[in-house]
Amino acid sequence: MMDPKLPEVAGVLAFLQTDVGKKLVTPLAEQLGLSLGDIGEFYRSCQSVVLAKILTKWGAARGSKPPLRQEDLLKVMPLLQLASVQSDEELQARWAALLESTVTATDAVLPSFGQTLSQLSAEEAKFLDRLFIFVTQPTGNLSEHRMGRDPFDYATLVRVYDPRLTAMNPAERQVFKDAMTKEQLENYDKLTQAELVIQDLERLGIITHEQMAEEHLHIAAGTPLAQTTLRSEYSFTQYGVSFVRAVTPREVEKEQAT
Repeated sequence: MMDPKLPEVAGVLAFLQTDVGKKLVTPLAEQLGLSLGDIGEFYRSCQSVVLAKILTKWGAARGSKPPLRQEDLLKVMPLLQLASVQSDEELQARWAALLESTVTATDAVLPSFGQTLSQLSAEEAKFLDRLFIFVTQPTGNLSEHRMGRDPFDYATLVRVYDPRLTAMNPAERQVFKDAMTKEQLENYDKLTQAELVIQDLERLGIITHEQMAEEHLHIAAGTPLAQTTLRSEYSFTQYGVSFVRAVTPREVEKEQAT
C-alpha cells in the first residue's frame, strides 16, 4: 500500500487537485462514483488487491517450506511497492518468483532485479522464457561459455520471438508496399516490434551483442583476396542469466529442465 506522505504519492494527489488533473480524472471519478479526494484511496485499494494476488501466488509456490522469518520480510520490503502496481497476471507470477528467490537464494539475486522486472512487459517475459530454454537446451557438446551464455545470431532471436516471421528490409517495404499483401505488411510491423523488444532487453542489460569480424576468401581476376565482414553476435549477460533464473516461476523452470 502506498503511503500518501511519500513525495511521489503526495505529488500525484496534488496534481489531481489542479485544473489539468481534474480534467484528466473527473470523468473517471464520476463513472466510478468517486470524488477527487477518493482517487488516492481507490489507487491504494487497487494496490492492495494486486499485492494480495502476488502474495497468494508466492504462498502457493512455497508449498511446505517453513514460514517466513522477520529478516525474510525485511529483504522483500523494497520489492513490494514495485510489485504492487503490476496488474498483469503473467508478470505477477514473476514477482512471486522474485520474492521467493530473494528470501531463499544465497547469491546471484540483486536488489536491482525488481527495477528490471518492473520495466518488462508480459510479451518480453514470455520471449525471455523461450530464449532461455533455447540457449540452455542440451547440445551434446561441451561449451566454453557459462550455462545460458552461449552466443546466437540475430536470425535466431527473431525466430525464437516468432518463427512465422520472414526477413524483410525497409527498402523492400518502401518499394513494394503497394504490391504487398496484408499478411506481408503485418509481418514487417511484427519484425519492427521484435527489434524493439530486442533493443529493450539490451537496454536492461539482459542480453548484449558485439560485432564479430570474419574473414572470407574470394577470387578476383584469378587472385585470392581476403575480405573482412562484421556480424552481430548476441548472448545473455551474466546479469541476464541470474535475472531470468530469479524471476522464473516453478512451472516454467520445469519446462526449461525437460
